[in-house]
This record gives sequence, structure tokens and C-alpha cells, in this order.
Amino acid sequence: MARLLSSCTFDRLLTTLIFVTIVLVCALTPMQGDSWWQLRAGRDMWNSGQLMLSDVYSHTSYGAFWLNHEWLAEVIYYAAFLAGGLPGVTLLAAALITAGWSISWRMIDAPVRVGFALTLVAIVPACMWWEPRPHAFSLLLIPATIYLVSRDRLGWLPVMFVFWANCHGGVLLGFVLLAGALGARVFAAPHEWKRPALTLAACAAAMTATPFGFSFWIEIPKSLNRIRLYPLDEWARPEIMDPRLAPFWILAVAFAVMLTRNWRRLLRPSPTMAVVCAAAVMLLPLAVMAKRNVGPFLMIAIPALTMLLPRRESAGENRVGQPAINFAIMSAAIVIVAATIAFAYYHRVARLRWQPVAPPALAALESCPGNLYNRYDEGGKILWFAPDRKVFLDGRQDPFPPEMVLEHIRMETQGSDYRPVFARHDIRCAYLPAVSPTASALADAGWTTLYRDSSWVVLRSN
Repeated sequence: MARLLSSCTFDRLLTTLIFVTIVLVCALTPMQGDSWWQLRAGRDMWNSGQLMLSDVYSHTSYGAFWLNHEWLAEVIYYAAFLAGGLPGVTLLAAALITAGWSISWRMIDAPVRVGFALTLVAIVPACMWWEPRPHAFSLLLIPATIYLVSRDRLGWLPVMFVFWANCHGGVLLGFVLLAGALGARVFAAPHEWKRPALTLAACAAAMTATPFGFSFWIEIPKSLNRIRLYPLDEWARPEIMDPRLAPFWILAVAFAVMLTRNWRRLLRPSPTMAVVCAAAVMLLPLAVMAKRNVGPFLMIAIPALTMLLPRRESAGENRVGQPAINFAIMSAAIVIVAATIAFAYYHRVARLRWQPVAPPALAALESCPGNLYNRYDEGGKILWFAPDRKVFLDGRQDPFPPEMVLEHIRMETQGSDYRPVFARHDIRCAYLPAVSPTASALADAGWTTLYRDSSWVVLRSN
């Protein structure tokens, strides 16, 4: 016991507190609409033993090519579902994201209390995109890439990029960061350029080890360009006045100022600092352009910022303090977080959004004949909870023509005439939010209400 207590330093207390916080926030992050169609695709591939590369879920684009670049992540998430149900899915995402932050934590070059304070601030905006979906793999592999380059462990990178390219399209961002990080390493040690060059070429080749081969380099950028046509929140610019994003702007400005003041330090033969700071510099404009890149930026910017801080004496680091009190606080924090997660999962609290479609609404959908109309955000939920229904649209977006998606957006945001779309696709049934302008127009046109509550409505044509 004395040996255990002696290891309970104040620094370990801070480390424990930061990571139980990350675990708690991850484990209580709600399911997102895309999570459901990803689980459905994972289930169908698991059961059939075949990759899904064409649409079988909609009546509007049935048979169209589907750039299912996340296929491996979908199968892994479904395996987690088989092992532990929806708690297993959520905890898998929590494990991936927590592991990513642990790598970021290992790169911090400052007293633990400084890393604790900066990381605690960064969690607020970073956690906005911690849902259980393939993006979590990128939140692990982005810091892993920078860590491996900074530690000169380049041999692992090609293998990692094969895995990443089959899990999430964020591998393209990872490749760009890899190129920048390797460039910074060569800048710090120009005579050692061959290994970085060969590593970059090997990773580029590794990214073609997917069902799409060399077309991966063409199809993923095309997919990203299509996504940017739509007003999706995660691709919107981070608002300066959003209080949740205030820590991001503060840390971004602090990083830019410290980098400006200390840029000469990057000229020294210090590959680690050059690599981490170069990656943060490359991520900063991407984070300013899209909210979804805020988290990856902060995971790299925190260690970069600590490397740019003035060097101080390390006296008193890892001080023991009051080991018994430290142990008690650490134990209490772990127990409280575990109990909170267990309680939330056992009672399936509403925050988790594990039942986003009410059973009566599902029953109404089953009794509603004809082709269905639904919004982009709800398609994935219908695919999981009403698997026999073909959807109008869902969050996959790749199989659907941009003109169709944009027309749908105008209907739901501007109240444009629904009749041309409904006639073109022979729509006879609709599942919509009660506040949808299309739902109001259908009710005014005499459609029969099969189900309605304060949030949702199911309508049938007469």
C-alpha cells in the first residue's frame, strides 16, 4: 500500500483528472444521425461478408455508386455493437478519442499543471465532434501520425495508413499533415531526407490499398467538394461569438503569437519541435475554415504551444504533495465517472439519443404505404430503426445528385414547393419534424396524419 501511495503524485492526480474528464464527456456524447446508417451498413456487410459499394438503401438513387470509404470502421463499430450493444459502440468511440488525446498528452513539453490547464480549456470546443462514428479513428490517427514522425518511428506509418484509408476519409488530411511533418523533419536534418521521402511514397501507395485503388485520390476530394455545397454545421466556419468556441480562438491566437515570437527556435536542429509546430500551422487554417477541424488542431496545438513556452527550471516537478489525499481524489473521480456512465447507460438517458425514433412513429411508418420522404438528418435513423423502408435521402450524400440534395434543402429551409419533387419520386408517405415547412404544406394539402407528437409527424397521401 505504501508503494502505491508513493506513486500517487500530484502530477498523476492531474493526469487522472484530465483523462477521466475526457472519458466521461466521450461516453456521454449523443449518437449522431450518421452513426445509424453506419451501423446499418456495418451489419449488412458483417452478415453478407461483402463490401457495399452501391446504394441499396434509398428509392431515389438505388443502385448508384456509393463511395463507402468508411467500410472498415462501419464493420468495427458493428462488431462493437454485437459485443456490447449501443454502450459498446459509444465506448469504442470513447476509447479511440481518449487514446488520441493520450498521444497528444505524451507530446506535451511543459510541467504537467500547464498541460492540464491547456488541455482542460481545449476540451470544451474539441468535444463538439466526439460522436460515435468513423471520424473518431481520425482523432486517434492524426496525433499518432505526428507522434511517430516526431519520434522517428517512420516504419509504422505505411501500415497505419492502410488501416486509416479504409476507416475514414480523414486520411487525406493525415497525408497532408504527414507531408508537412516529414518536410519539417528534413528541414531540421537535411542530410536525412531519404527515409522521409520513402516513407511519404510508401504512405501514398498504402492509401490505394482500398476497394477504390488509385481512384481513391480522385473520389475522396470529389466527395469533399460535394459536402461543401451543403450547409452542414460541422463544415461551417467556427463563429467568433460562439461561447463554446471561445477557447479555440484564444488558444489559436496564443499559438500564433508564440510562434511569431519564437520562430527562430524552429531553426535549431530539434526535429520534435519542428514537426509538431509545422503540423499545428497546417491545421490552423483548416480549423478556421471548418468546425470539424477544430478538435484535430487543438490536439496538436496544445503540445506545440507548450514547446514554444519559455523554458523554466523543473524543480518541484512530479512532487508527491499529499499522496493519501491524491489517491483518495483519484479513486473517487474514477468511481464517480464509472458510476455516472453505468447509470446513464442502464437507464438509457435521453442525452444519449439511443432511441431517436419513437416506437409509435415506427409503427406509423410501417403502416404508411408508398415511397417515403424524409430529411437528410433523419435518413440514417430510419435505416436502422425501420430497416424495411427505403429512404428518400440520408447522410451518406455520395450516392445522391447534388441538385437533388440542394432542392431538398430549399424545401426544408425556404419552404419551396414540394410538389415537383414528390411527383418525380412518387412520394406517398412523409416522416418529418413537426416544424418542417414541408410537413405544414402537406397537412394543408389534406394529407392524413398517422402520427404526431411535439417533435415528429408521419403523414400519408390520400
